[in-house]
Amino acid sequence: MANGFTKFKIIIPNFFTALSLVFGLISLQYTMDKNFVNSAWFIAASMVCDFLDGKLARLLHAQSKFGALFDTLSDFVAFGVVPGFLAYKVALFELGITGAVVTFFYILAGGYRLVRFTLAETNSTKKQPFVGLPIPAAAGIISSYIILNFFSWNSIKSANSLLALTFISGLLMVSKIEYLPLEKGKKFSREAKLFIVLALLSAVVAIRYPYYVFILWIVVYVLYGLIRHIVLSYKNRN
Repeated sequence: MANGFTKFKIIIPNFFTALSLVFGLISLQYTMDKNFVNSAWFIAASMVCDFLDGKLARLLHAQSKFGALFDTLSDFVAFGVVPGFLAYKVALFELGITGAVVTFFYILAGGYRLVRFTLAETNSTKKQPFVGLPIPAAAGIISSYIILNFFSWNSIKSANSLLALTFISGLLMVSKIEYLPLEKGKKFSREAKLFIVLALLSAVVAIRYPYYVFILWIVVYVLYGLIRHIVLSYKNRN
Protein backbone atom coordinates (compact mmCIF):
# COMPACT_ATOMS: atom_id res chain seq x y z
CA MET A 1 0.00 0.00 0.00
CA ALA A 2 2.77 2.39 0.98
CA ASN A 3 4.68 1.55 -2.19
CA GLY A 4 1.58 2.30 -4.28
CA PHE A 5 1.09 5.66 -2.55
CA THR A 6 4.75 6.54 -3.22
CA LYS A 7 4.28 5.84 -6.92
CA PHE A 8 1.10 7.93 -6.94
CA LYS A 9 2.94 10.85 -5.32
CA ILE A 10 5.60 10.76 -8.04
CA ILE A 11 2.91 10.82 -10.75
CA ILE A 12 1.41 14.11 -9.49
CA PRO A 13 4.37 16.45 -10.23
CA ASN A 14 5.12 14.54 -13.43
CA PHE A 15 1.54 15.19 -14.54
CA PHE A 16 2.13 18.95 -14.30
CA THR A 17 5.45 18.56 -16.11
CA ALA A 18 3.61 16.76 -18.91
CA LEU A 19 0.91 19.45 -18.91
CA SER A 20 3.59 22.12 -19.22
CA LEU A 21 4.98 20.31 -22.25
CA VAL A 22 1.49 19.91 -23.78
CA PHE A 23 0.80 23.64 -23.35
CA GLY A 24 4.14 24.35 -25.03
CA LEU A 25 3.17 22.19 -28.01
CA ILE A 26 -0.24 23.90 -28.23
CA SER A 27 1.61 27.21 -28.23
CA LEU A 28 3.73 25.93 -31.09
CA GLN A 29 0.61 25.06 -33.08
CA TYR A 30 -0.85 28.53 -32.46
CA THR A 31 2.41 30.06 -33.70
CA MET A 32 2.20 28.04 -36.90
CA ASP A 33 -1.41 29.27 -37.29
CA LYS A 34 -0.16 32.87 -36.76
CA ASN A 35 -2.30 33.27 -33.65
CA PHE A 36 0.57 34.83 -31.74
CA VAL A 37 -1.34 36.15 -28.73
CA ASN A 38 -2.80 32.74 -27.86
CA SER A 39 0.63 31.23 -28.41
CA ALA A 40 2.15 33.66 -25.89
CA TRP A 41 -0.61 32.99 -23.34
CA PHE A 42 -0.05 29.24 -23.56
CA ILE A 43 3.63 29.84 -22.76
CA ALA A 44 2.41 31.69 -19.65
CA ALA A 45 0.17 28.73 -18.76
CA SER A 46 3.15 26.42 -19.22
CA MET A 47 5.11 28.61 -16.78
CA VAL A 48 2.41 28.09 -14.13
CA CYS A 49 2.53 24.31 -14.59
CA ASP A 50 6.33 24.36 -14.39
CA PHE A 51 6.14 26.19 -11.07
CA LEU A 52 3.58 23.71 -9.74
CA ASP A 53 5.51 20.57 -10.71
CA GLY A 54 8.59 21.60 -8.74
CA LYS A 55 6.57 22.91 -5.80
CA LEU A 56 4.46 19.74 -5.56
CA ALA A 57 7.50 17.49 -5.90
CA ARG A 58 9.07 19.17 -2.86
CA LEU A 59 5.87 19.29 -0.81
CA LEU A 60 5.11 15.61 -1.44
CA HIS A 61 8.76 14.54 -1.17
CA ALA A 62 8.30 13.05 -4.64
CA GLN A 63 11.53 14.13 -6.33
CA SER A 64 12.96 11.56 -8.70
CA LYS A 65 15.73 11.35 -11.27
CA PHE A 66 13.14 10.64 -13.94
CA GLY A 67 11.13 13.70 -12.88
CA ALA A 68 14.19 15.94 -13.01
CA LEU A 69 15.16 14.78 -16.50
CA PHE A 70 11.56 14.97 -17.73
CA ASP A 71 11.34 18.52 -16.39
CA THR A 72 14.54 19.47 -18.23
CA LEU A 73 13.20 18.09 -21.50
CA SER A 74 9.84 19.82 -21.03
CA ASP A 75 11.49 23.15 -20.18
CA PHE A 76 13.75 23.03 -23.24
CA VAL A 77 10.77 22.58 -25.54
CA ALA A 78 8.25 24.87 -23.79
CA PHE A 79 10.62 27.69 -22.82
CA GLY A 80 13.46 27.29 -25.30
CA VAL A 81 12.26 26.06 -28.70
CA VAL A 82 8.67 27.36 -28.54
CA PRO A 83 9.31 31.02 -27.55
CA GLY A 84 12.33 31.15 -29.86
CA PHE A 85 10.17 29.99 -32.78
CA LEU A 86 7.40 32.38 -31.72
CA ALA A 87 9.77 35.36 -31.67
CA TYR A 88 11.08 34.42 -35.11
CA LYS A 89 7.65 33.91 -36.72
CA VAL A 90 6.09 37.03 -35.23
CA ALA A 91 8.84 39.49 -36.23
CA LEU A 92 12.47 38.32 -36.26
CA PHE A 93 12.13 36.74 -39.70
CA GLU A 94 11.91 40.31 -41.02
CA LEU A 95 15.54 40.87 -40.00
CA GLY A 96 16.92 38.07 -42.16
CA ILE A 97 20.06 36.24 -41.03
CA THR A 98 20.37 38.43 -37.90
CA GLY A 99 16.94 37.37 -36.69
CA ALA A 100 17.72 33.70 -37.38
CA VAL A 101 21.06 33.85 -35.56
CA VAL A 102 19.55 35.51 -32.47
CA THR A 103 16.74 32.92 -32.46
CA PHE A 104 19.24 30.05 -32.51
CA PHE A 105 21.34 31.80 -29.86
CA TYR A 106 18.34 32.07 -27.54
CA ILE A 107 17.45 28.38 -27.95
CA LEU A 108 21.05 27.22 -27.47
CA ALA A 109 21.47 29.49 -24.44
CA GLY A 110 18.34 27.93 -22.94
CA GLY A 111 19.71 24.44 -23.50
CA TYR A 112 23.03 25.42 -21.90
CA ARG A 113 21.20 26.97 -18.94
CA LEU A 114 19.18 23.79 -18.35
CA VAL A 115 22.18 21.45 -18.57
CA ARG A 116 24.15 23.65 -16.16
CA PHE A 117 21.22 23.70 -13.73
CA THR A 118 20.69 19.92 -13.95
CA LEU A 119 24.36 19.23 -13.24
CA ALA A 120 24.36 21.63 -10.29
CA GLU A 121 21.27 19.98 -8.80
CA THR A 122 22.78 16.50 -9.29
CA ASN A 123 26.02 17.44 -7.50
CA SER A 124 24.36 19.22 -4.57
CA THR A 125 22.23 17.95 -1.69
CA LYS A 126 20.70 21.35 -0.82
CA LYS A 127 18.87 24.05 -2.72
CA GLN A 128 21.28 26.34 -4.53
CA PRO A 129 20.69 29.77 -6.09
CA PHE A 130 19.75 29.70 -9.74
CA VAL A 131 22.85 30.71 -11.70
CA GLY A 132 21.64 32.67 -14.70
CA LEU A 133 18.08 33.72 -15.46
CA PRO A 134 15.79 30.66 -15.23
CA ILE A 135 14.55 29.66 -18.68
CA PRO A 136 10.82 30.09 -17.82
CA ALA A 137 11.50 33.74 -16.98
CA ALA A 138 13.40 34.19 -20.25
CA ALA A 139 10.39 32.76 -22.11
CA GLY A 140 8.21 35.13 -20.08
CA ILE A 141 10.19 38.13 -21.37
CA ILE A 142 9.41 37.19 -24.98
CA SER A 143 5.78 36.15 -24.48
CA SER A 144 4.81 39.11 -22.26
CA TYR A 145 6.38 41.57 -24.74
CA ILE A 146 4.35 40.02 -27.58
CA ILE A 147 1.10 40.12 -25.57
CA LEU A 148 1.61 43.76 -24.62
CA ASN A 149 2.43 44.77 -28.21
CA PHE A 150 -0.63 43.09 -29.66
CA PHE A 151 -2.85 44.55 -26.97
CA SER A 152 -1.48 48.05 -27.61
CA TRP A 153 -0.92 48.06 -31.40
CA ASN A 154 -2.31 44.73 -32.68
CA SER A 155 1.15 43.93 -34.03
CA ILE A 156 4.82 44.03 -33.03
CA LYS A 157 5.75 47.71 -32.87
CA SER A 158 9.47 47.13 -33.38
CA ALA A 159 11.15 43.95 -34.60
CA ASN A 160 14.49 45.39 -33.45
CA SER A 161 13.20 45.74 -29.87
CA LEU A 162 12.08 42.09 -29.86
CA LEU A 163 15.47 41.13 -31.33
CA ALA A 164 17.23 42.94 -28.48
CA LEU A 165 15.01 41.37 -25.81
CA THR A 166 15.52 37.89 -27.25
CA PHE A 167 19.29 38.38 -27.33
CA ILE A 168 19.37 39.85 -23.80
CA SER A 169 17.25 36.95 -22.53
CA GLY A 170 19.82 34.51 -23.92
CA LEU A 171 22.69 36.45 -22.36
CA LEU A 172 20.99 36.51 -18.95
CA MET A 173 20.48 32.74 -19.07
CA VAL A 174 24.19 32.04 -19.64
CA SER A 175 25.32 34.74 -17.19
CA LYS A 176 26.56 34.18 -13.63
CA ILE A 177 23.82 36.36 -12.10
CA GLU A 178 22.15 34.52 -9.22
CA TYR A 179 18.40 34.29 -8.66
CA LEU A 180 17.47 32.91 -5.25
CA PRO A 181 14.95 30.05 -4.95
CA LEU A 182 11.80 30.79 -2.96
CA GLU A 183 12.56 28.28 -0.22
CA LYS A 184 15.54 28.03 2.08
CA GLY A 185 15.16 24.52 3.40
CA LYS A 186 11.64 24.30 4.80
CA LYS A 187 11.29 28.04 5.27
CA PHE A 188 10.58 30.88 2.90
CA SER A 189 13.30 33.47 2.39
CA ARG A 190 12.59 37.12 3.22
CA GLU A 191 12.52 37.91 -0.51
CA ALA A 192 10.05 35.05 -1.06
CA LYS A 193 7.64 36.40 1.55
CA LEU A 194 7.63 39.77 -0.22
CA PHE A 195 7.05 38.08 -3.58
CA ILE A 196 4.14 36.09 -2.12
CA VAL A 197 2.45 39.24 -0.77
CA LEU A 198 2.90 40.96 -4.13
CA ALA A 199 1.56 37.88 -5.90
CA LEU A 200 -1.63 37.90 -3.82
CA LEU A 201 -2.16 41.61 -4.52
CA SER A 202 -1.44 41.29 -8.22
CA ALA A 203 -3.79 38.30 -8.54
CA VAL A 204 -6.70 40.68 -7.92
CA VAL A 205 -5.43 43.17 -10.50
CA ALA A 206 -4.82 40.36 -13.00
CA ILE A 207 -8.56 39.69 -13.23
CA ARG A 208 -8.93 43.01 -15.07
CA TYR A 209 -5.47 43.59 -16.52
CA PRO A 210 -3.74 40.21 -16.97
CA TYR A 211 -1.35 41.48 -19.67
CA TYR A 212 0.02 44.28 -17.50
CA VAL A 213 0.45 42.03 -14.46
CA PHE A 214 2.26 39.38 -16.53
CA ILE A 215 4.85 41.75 -17.98
CA LEU A 216 5.24 43.61 -14.66
CA TRP A 217 6.09 40.38 -12.83
CA ILE A 218 8.65 39.42 -15.46
CA VAL A 219 10.28 42.87 -15.29
CA VAL A 220 10.35 42.82 -11.47
CA TYR A 221 11.91 39.35 -11.38
CA VAL A 222 14.58 40.15 -13.96
CA LEU A 223 15.49 43.47 -12.33
CA TYR A 224 15.57 41.82 -8.89
CA GLY A 225 18.40 39.54 -10.00
CA LEU A 226 20.29 42.32 -11.75
CA ILE A 227 20.03 44.77 -8.84
CA ARG A 228 20.93 42.07 -6.31
CA HIS A 229 23.97 41.15 -8.39
CA ILE A 230 25.13 44.79 -8.59
CA VAL A 231 24.66 45.33 -4.84
CA LEU A 232 26.55 42.14 -3.91
CA SER A 233 29.37 42.96 -6.34
CA TYR A 234 29.72 46.42 -4.79
CA LYS A 235 29.78 44.98 -1.25
CA ASN A 236 32.40 42.39 -2.19
CA ARG A 237 34.68 45.10 -3.57
CA ASN A 238 34.44 46.99 -0.30
